[in-house]
Amino acid sequence: MEITRQQTLILEIDSEADVGVCRRKSVSLAGQLGFDDVKTGEVAILVSELVTNVLKHGGGKGRIVICQLQSDDNKKAIEIWCCDSGNGIPDVEKAMLDGFTGKHSLGIGLGTIRRFSDIFEINPITSEAFTSVDFNALNNYKHCIRIVKWVPESRWIGTNRNLTTGAVSHCKPGEILNGDTYLISHLSSTKTIAAIIDGLGHGKEAHLASNIIKEQILLKSDLPLDELIKYIHQAARGTRGAVIGLVFINIETSKLYFVGVGNIEGFVVSLSGKKSLISFGGILGHSIRTPHIFEFPFNKGDTVCLFSDGINTRWNVDDINWNTHPQINADFLINNYSRLNDDATVLIISYTS
Repeated sequence: MEITRQQTLILEIDSEADVGVCRRKSVSLAGQLGFDDVKTGEVAILVSELVTNVLKHGGGKGRIVICQLQSDDNKKAIEIWCCDSGNGIPDVEKAMLDGFTGKHSLGIGLGTIRRFSDIFEINPITSEAFTSVDFNALNNYKHCIRIVKWVPESRWIGTNRNLTTGAVSHCKPGEILNGDTYLISHLSSTKTIAAIIDGLGHGKEAHLASNIIKEQILLKSDLPLDELIKYIHQAARGTRGAVIGLVFINIETSKLYFVGVGNIEGFVVSLSGKKSLISFGGILGHSIRTPHIFEFPFNKGDTVCLFSDGINTRWNVDDINWNTHPQINADFLINNYSRLNDDATVLIISYTS
């Protein structure tokens, strides 16, 4: 199979700001190549971890090369070279373990990077891939990691047409970064996963914690909910920590499953009334109890609502018309019941057809 390279991009690494720059450039190329949101999220995580490793273990300076690969049968891939001139990671085998981390890394370990990559090479300076291209910009570096990730030949594209969604999130007044985040990911035409994640406190560190967890959920959304909670708990180690409310909806079985850690509140509204979603105490990344999954019927006309503790509870569920579009209700709640001293998020999903 003949491989050609296109769109070679070389980026310098010498400060924490470069983590975001390199991530955005790689995500942009991944989207152009045809990666879906989940696989693009994997690319973002991989690049973030690689660049962070350069800053922590590679002498603080390096370069990353991002390329498009294309085979003669029209398959496409993203290729990433990340090189530095530091002393390297002292124990490569230890670094391959999940959860190996420094203070500012994501803690996913090189082992996870390897599993998310179709090709993973350490110091491939003498490989045909390296010598076949004019990578003069990398010749002065001692350590290099090469990753190749092919665009999947088949992937889910679409929405869960049975569900209508609405969500809104505001950061604490005066802050720039939001410590809350949310996700709604349609895994197929009948299965959807959604969550609100609230990083402890507010500002930069809370924002980092909640978004690391969000990215990890997107990466591992095929796991059972109890295993997913355990996975993201480990992924959040080294961060400030976060609380979460996580739901999985299966239209085929008319079921909704919920697991919560900390003080994300929520309920399911149906013709038979309101059923509260119960969370257990704990903080992802620090200490949690054994996850408990709650199961609820979820039929046409039913609605699930989640909200962070930035929304006060001085409102009555019966005063809301849940037949109204979820986005209208989410906007109403955040505009009228947000606390002034915290980030606030509302997520509403209705089974409408």
